[in-house]
Amino acid sequence: MSSIPIQRRAQAPTTQEYGCVFRRILPWGSTGPSDTGMGVCTVAPRTTTTPHAHTDHEHFYVVRGSGLLHLDGHSTPIGAGDAFVVDSERRHHFENTSADEELEMVSVWSMGPFGAAR
Repeated sequence: MSSIPIQRRAQAPTTQEYGCVFRRILPWGSTGPSDTGMGVCTVAPRTTTTPHAHTDHEHFYVVRGSGLLHLDGHSTPIGAGDAFVVDSERRHHFENTSADEELEMVSVWSMGPFGAAR
């Protein structure tokens, strides 16, 4: 048995957050909001998440699928391999435009804008 802590996908608890299936990865063992963390958001085909804004900055990487990022009333296509930052207090949500493929994104959040474009 390894002494390296690993969160296995099959063992990660899931919740419904903002209209997507969310697996909270970091901080370890956390089941609720935190100032910094990482999770995986999965949006079902032909589904739109709930528009929202929050005080933390959120950094996204699209793992698979395609869709639209809606940010402050503007929309842009997103797809596998894309990365972007949603700054604090910006209203956003996602739309999976595929008929059969999930839109899956890694989300890293923080109270500061690390990695944000200048």
